Formats: sequence, structure tokens, C-alpha cells
Amino acid sequence: MNASVKHGSGKKKWYIFGGLLIAGVVLLVLLGALLPIFITNWLGGKDFQKIASQQASSFLKTEGDFESFDWSSFSVYSAGFATRSGAKGEWNWDIRDIRTEISPRLLLDRILRFSEISVGSIKMKSGTGLVVVPESLSARPASASSGGDLFRDVQVGKVVIKSFALQPGPATSGWGVENVGIEVHPNPQNTTFSIQGGEILSPLAWLGALSLQQAKGSYVSPQIYLTQLELKSAQGGTLELSGEGRTDSIAGRKGRLTWDRWPLPEGKIGVGLFDIPAKMSGSFELSDWKLEGPVGTGQVKLIDARLEPGKGSETILGLLAVLTGEPRLRGCTLSTAQASWTLEPGIYNVRSITAEAPGLLRVNGQVKVMGQNLSGVINLALERNLGSKVSSLTGGELFRQETDGYLNQPIQISGTLDRPENDLQSKLTGALARTAIRTGAQILEKAAGAQGGSGGDAAGQAVNVLKSLFGPAPK
Repeated sequence: MNASVKHGSGKKKWYIFGGLLIAGVVLLVLLGALLPIFITNWLGGKDFQKIASQQASSFLKTEGDFESFDWSSFSVYSAGFATRSGAKGEWNWDIRDIRTEISPRLLLDRILRFSEISVGSIKMKSGTGLVVVPESLSARPASASSGGDLFRDVQVGKVVIKSFALQPGPATSGWGVENVGIEVHPNPQNTTFSIQGGEILSPLAWLGALSLQQAKGSYVSPQIYLTQLELKSAQGGTLELSGEGRTDSIAGRKGRLTWDRWPLPEGKIGVGLFDIPAKMSGSFELSDWKLEGPVGTGQVKLIDARLEPGKGSETILGLLAVLTGEPRLRGCTLSTAQASWTLEPGIYNVRSITAEAPGLLRVNGQVKVMGQNLSGVINLALERNLGSKVSSLTGGELFRQETDGYLNQPIQISGTLDRPENDLQSKLTGALARTAIRTGAQILEKAAGAQGGSGGDAAGQAVNVLKSLFGPAPK
């Protein structure tokens, strides 16, 4: 009998154990079925929307809100995130069409994983300029139920921005971008990014919009590396840029800029002496970036360059063309046109300027630009016969020193970029005026002789006055 009781008792224990096991399985099934629903409801609710808005505001240094999150299983969509009207911050953000998926592994390890976050568009414009941390974040007390405690970590595989735009404004010195595609692969050790297409908007009217071909780089806090950036101008010139710098300081920035067949700003290259329509190729090495501005060295070579008088005949080349009657001075091709320069904060020191039209003229010298002010010396050398004509018309004052078949004339440069000045223009203008008056005197003298007049008539008196003022024409 005792054996029978023990047997029944053991059998009862197995029933109880089996019942508990079945209950546990049912509970796990229920949890597996209900937990995703609970998580989805929580992620689509106001609490998660508020937490996400706070985190995005902190990251973007603004005060803004997400629109509601729509969840379908583990996929989510939000119409966007936008900076609140009147909110403080360096930038105002308008982010549209945000889509992503989270990994189901969230249920096991509480790590929020996004394999890809897709953004339809981002538009940025200058804000108030005041950088703040939203009060909702800085004053939020620690809580066991906070979203920060719910997730142990947040991981993002990549972020794809289909269209990025930066509105030009005072904070960007008039520069901007539009329709730029961006792809970012975040990583605590090395975040990489690539940029494709779009336009860079320039505040310089002569430069116009620039086509952004591509750009690549990486970021390892606080250092950012730009390995490649390619631009193309509307006129067909290309530009490439690479470099590195810190996001927390302007010091120590370095880089290299190269360009090929880039258009020149018309009328700016000749500093009042002449105009040089051309395209340019060259390079610039950025060695440092001080608080006041960049520091570096560069060189440039002009392509398809022509030397022209410019508008009217008020430039040096225009006056020389009138004085000498040489048609080539009204427009000639330069076989050589190049220069090197150094850049310091607020100072461009353009040195080793060299230009030549063989058999006609040579130009060399240096010019310094400090802010808008110009200073420097340019040596203009004319072919011997042309130089002799100018020297004769100025009474031997100009173009007196000969070198290798050319007569040289140093020119002092001054004034500003908008209104350049030199010490040769007034001398050439005076010589041109004297030549015109002497020519008039010769005409009057011939007229008086033809009429049989003498120094007593009106024509003769005019001739004597002109001769007394300017003397005989120089031989």
C-alpha cells in the first residue's frame, strides 16, 4: 500500500511540473506575441516622440519636434522634424520624410539598431545664433522609466539624405547649397561620408553656381578629413579640394586646392593697366588657419590669355595703343602669363608676376593686396621701336632703359581693387594731349603759311602761343 501511495504521489508531481511547464510556454508565447505590440505601441506613442524630439534637438543644437511616428511591425515613418518657430539655436532645421527599420534583436538586448535611416530632404537656414541645450534635456531628472534607461545603446548602419539644402545668409557669407545627396556611415571609431550631385550657390556674381560632382571624407572626433571634393563651373572649369581640420578649433587646418581652366573674374586681373580675359590653372596649399584667416602659398598659370585695353582707352594699354598707333596693343595673345603668391590673414602678396607677348611687350613685378588696398611695382617693357616712340613723345621721360631689345618702364601701383591707380597713366595722358596740340599747331602753321600770313594775324598768333607752351616736338 505504501508503494502505491508513493507511486501516486510521484505521478502527481509530474502532472504539476507538466502543468507549470505548459503554463510557462504559454506565457512565453503570449509575451512573444504581446511584447512587440507593446514595444510598437510605446514607440508610436507620445513618450517616445518626446524622447526622440529631445535627442534630435540636443544633437542638432536647436529646439524642435518630430511629427508622429507611424509603425508597421518594425518599420517606422515620420513626416518630419522641424525647429519650433522662434526657437533659439545656430540653425533652423526642416527635415522631411524620415523612414527606417529597427532590428527585432531589440527585444533581446535592448539595443536600438537602425540598419538604414532614409531622409527625403533637409533644409537649413541661419537661426538666432544662440547655441542652447533645450531645458527639457538639461533639467530632466534621472528616472528608471526614462527612454535612456530603456535602451542600452543606439546603433545606425547608414543615413541616406536624398536632398540637402543650405540657404545662403549672413552666417554663410552668402554661400549655400541645394539638391545635394549625402550618405553617412556612422561609427564611433570612424564615420565616413560621401556627397553626390547638387549645386553650390556663390555670392560672387562672376563665379555663379558651381556644380558639385562628388565629395568623400571621414570623421574621427574631433578631426574631419576631406579626401576628395570635385566642382565644375558653368564655363567648364574643374576644381579639386582635399584637406583636414578639427571641428572644435580652426587652428591646424591644412589642405590642397587645385583647379584647371577656371574662368577669371573679367576686368579684375589687370589692376587698371589692362584686362586679361583668360582661364586659369593652378594650386594652393593651405598650411594653417589662424583666427584672422587662412595662411598658405599658391601659383597660377593663365590659359588662352589675351591682353586687351579694357573698357574705353583709359587703361595703360589703351593709351599706348593710341600713342604708338600699334594695332597689336589693342589685343594680343600672351604666350606666357603666370604668378605665385602667399596668403596671410587679410594680405595677398602676389609675386613673380610674368607675362609676355613675344616681339611686343613683357610684364613682370609684384602686387600686394591688403584688404581692398593695392600697392606694388609692375615693370612694363615695350619692344624697342614702340618704346622709342613713347619715349620720344614724352621728351625722353619714359621707357629709357633697354634690356634684351625691350625698353622698360617701372609703374607704381596704388589705390584699391575697385579703383586701382598708377603713376604712368597721367604721364601718358599728358603726352597724348601735347601730341594732339602740337598736331593742331602744325595744321594752323600750314594754314597760315598757305594764306601768306605772318605772326601778326590770328593763325600766326595761335601758332606762337602753342609753341611757347609746349616747345618744338621732341626729336
